[in-house]
Amino acid sequence: MGKNNSDLTEMNRSAVVRILQQQEVCSRADIARQTGLTQAAITKIVASMIDLGLVAEVGIITGSDNRRSIGLRLNAGRHQIIGVKFARQMFAVGVFDISGKIYTQAETKYSLEENPRTVLDAMKKQIRQMLEAYGDVVSIGLAVPGPYLREEGRIAVVTQMSAWHTINFIEEFKEEFDKPVFIEHDANAGALAEWLFGGHPQPLHTLAYFLVGDGVGTGVIERGRLLLGVQGTACEIGHTSVDVHGPRCECGNYGCLELYCSAPAIVQKARQRAPECLPKGGPAGSGDACAAVFAAARAGDPKALEVVREAAEYIGYGCVTLIGAYNPDIIIIGDVVAQGGDLLMPAIRRVVRERVAPELHDRVRIEISRLRVDPTLYGAAATATNKVLQLPSMFSAAAKGLGAR
Repeated sequence: MGKNNSDLTEMNRSAVVRILQQQEVCSRADIARQTGLTQAAITKIVASMIDLGLVAEVGIITGSDNRRSIGLRLNAGRHQIIGVKFARQMFAVGVFDISGKIYTQAETKYSLEENPRTVLDAMKKQIRQMLEAYGDVVSIGLAVPGPYLREEGRIAVVTQMSAWHTINFIEEFKEEFDKPVFIEHDANAGALAEWLFGGHPQPLHTLAYFLVGDGVGTGVIERGRLLLGVQGTACEIGHTSVDVHGPRCECGNYGCLELYCSAPAIVQKARQRAPECLPKGGPAGSGDACAAVFAAARAGDPKALEVVREAAEYIGYGCVTLIGAYNPDIIIIGDVVAQGGDLLMPAIRRVVRERVAPELHDRVRIEISRLRVDPTLYGAAATATNKVLQLPSMFSAAAKGLGAR
């Protein structure tokens, strides 16, 4: 079955919005050249998008053909997004626009023993406060730990968080606000953030975002689309076995990658081998404890350096798996453990060089995320932004109803 005219019109609007989202200011002629549509068709599409409040004219610019013409920009500030990161022991809520600009963010910590209902109520309260403070919000994105069963709305396995396994996030949020809520696995969300806002050289064929934080996961985007699998749990390498005789994981497997290079794994090793490196004065969150281990390693502490080197090697094994499975242009390492950047990369690159054919490892770039905002929080916003880019007129109508100009 072919697409009807309204579908094609929305696809064309989406193409225009994506170009403006990436290039900020562009002429009609440049958009026509990049989309392959006629200038007459672009003129008509742009006129409708100006009426919808999606696009604004910005005065005279010089286009790529050196001709002077009226410039166009995305009306990003009138299409705001709330991004929500839900993680072990904390959640964060931020307000962004669809260009990726952040307006505000707030972080709330909680204990693993806390009742999920109490945490959810606090999260919803924080979202409502953001909605009251920012009047141009058109959608909400929520990033949750994985493996996330996207049709069921449940997290299949979250180590240390068994009380959350029965929470249905779709049911919790589908009618909670007068804005649509889009839920995504945290690593997939991070991949979207890197794809949309990471500033990586284009064209990119395949991008892998390697989340190494309280858990370990991966999001892979190929030709602009997330690889999801049947239940949405594709690319979940955190629970692949790197030692079949290793310790049993909560997921039921043995020797899972997450048990060797996640933030809790690093903290556990430091507690055993270099307790003097950890923060004093009671238990600290894994992020703060990891930062302390990295600081000790940078100061030359040999025990801390050994802990970090071992974790980096296992991250390298994960990269080897990603290269073999997905053949990406780029692997971006993000989240808590990425704080170790300069300490991690030598061992990661060495493992990849030793274990991947030169023809493959020479073609892949491995980098630490350079996003200024937490990649998972950014990713939650990117999840909702991606929906706006796919269906721009639907969200512009919502924005107008909220008084968007």
